[in-house]
Amino acid sequence: MSEKLMYDAIVVGAGPAGISAAIVLARGGLKVMLIERGRFAGAKNFFGGVLYTHALADVLPDYWERKPPFERPVTEQGYWLMSPDGVVRIMHKSQHYQKEPADAYTALRSGFDSWFAQQAVSLGALLITKTTVVDAIRDEKGRVIGVRTDRPDGDIYAPIVIVSEGVNNLLTQKMGLMKADLPPRLIALSVKEYIGLPSKEIETRFNLSGAKEGLAIDIFGDATLGLPGTAFLYTDKQGISIGVGLLLEEFVQHRLKPYEVLARFKNHPVIKPYLAGGETLEYGAHLIPEFGYDRMPDLAADGVLVAGDAAGMVDALHREGTNLAMTAGRLAGETALAAHKQNDFSAGFLRAYRRELESTFVLKDLKQYRRMTDFLDSTPHFMSTYVNYANEAALRYFSAHGLPKRDMEDNIVKMLFQRRSFFGVARDMLKLFQGMRG
Repeated sequence: MSEKLMYDAIVVGAGPAGISAAIVLARGGLKVMLIERGRFAGAKNFFGGVLYTHALADVLPDYWERKPPFERPVTEQGYWLMSPDGVVRIMHKSQHYQKEPADAYTALRSGFDSWFAQQAVSLGALLITKTTVVDAIRDEKGRVIGVRTDRPDGDIYAPIVIVSEGVNNLLTQKMGLMKADLPPRLIALSVKEYIGLPSKEIETRFNLSGAKEGLAIDIFGDATLGLPGTAFLYTDKQGISIGVGLLLEEFVQHRLKPYEVLARFKNHPVIKPYLAGGETLEYGAHLIPEFGYDRMPDLAADGVLVAGDAAGMVDALHREGTNLAMTAGRLAGETALAAHKQNDFSAGFLRAYRRELESTFVLKDLKQYRRMTDFLDSTPHFMSTYVNYANEAALRYFSAHGLPKRDMEDNIVKMLFQRRSFFGVARDMLKLFQGMRG
């Protein structure tokens, strides 16, 4: 029999949560193995979104000197409310966003995760790729003491395992920390394209003053056929990241094909000119957990901690996920370091991880917005009725020349109650307030 592979800690999944944990553990002097099933860290992540530097700085205070592969700083951001033939833009631009390093950057995860993983390696972590963890190894008392991989003689032992395997959290389920088979209304599917355009063309089309400016836009309404979901458009150095996301339940109920929903959005009269002449360089899809605070798995058990998408740590309302994952991974790593110092890897000791998370924005925000999925599920017209009304009201407001302003204002109010009754609007606003306040 081959000799046991022994480590101080094992991290499963080289995404933002897992890499953050590995950095903390390696910097703390532990012998750490970071296991990734992709060809390299980031290989599976077709992400074109926003990274928030506050969480990265907490993990790597000197990240800026390490030259992270960001795309553009986010210097303008906001929301578009899209009707079939128009859009209401709610955007914000400020000199505050011009500082360097910025609060947020657009990024492509294939490049960022690879760079981030190398920071863990430079600190002493061992990164093993093209390896899938298929199960946990337990002792006679049921405590997790390692993992079983798909490699020959692939059992690896450690007193603490940090699971950050992503939304397909089969290992988390096998460990009994979460029920299997989440319903489609609790998982979203985002489909995205990366469309190549010359840098100067991007800057001209979006009114950007060079490579040190960029946009991040979330889009509601007709972009997702008026169904509960979000579309997005982000500017990168040499391209545009564009996509749509809907709950799996919506794709199934309405018999929608994801690529057709994205194609429809790209052909919208507002969107199409921004993409003209661009070349589709990548196309992909990604599942996003939306089961939220009330349905999270147990975050700690004997010898194991769970972080990131595997634990449903996504705030879709504020397009936040990577910063939650990095913060959770960091705290998981710090908890594992403390467990080594105390030589206590029991669930009782490791639950300090959850208590730490409860004091941060991670679980505070997830708790606050824990009813948002239920709100959208119970108010399916919200993304259509009110978004279309906003566009029609704006059209009436800006084109009512020669009409007394009192009449114009009365007409705008009547337009609303022609679409929803007074009590219907009141109920919707109450549900929205409850969803926003938790």
